[in-house]
Amino acid sequence: MADDELRARALAEVGAELERLRTLGPVGVRALVADSPHDAPASDGLTLSTHVDAEDERLMVLVEAWRGRRTLATGGFAMTPDGETHVPD
Repeated sequence: MADDELRARALAEVGAELERLRTLGPVGVRALVADSPHDAPASDGLTLSTHVDAEDERLMVLVEAWRGRRTLATGGFAMTPDGETHVPD
């Protein structure tokens, strides 16, 4: 698989995982704090690492897609107690 295709696949995997986490809402995402980070296999030999940290009332979420020692895509958001999400500055 070409690098561009692999990066595109990694971005798609990160986006799908972020969307899945958004649908869990604040209660579901907060439950992930204790086991953070969590690694899971994805397609094309990629691994997704999900990091969730509680910062005051917000939940900080970071998802990375990587293969070997190479990080190919990252994404994240902050979630407020009411379930709103935004990308921090």
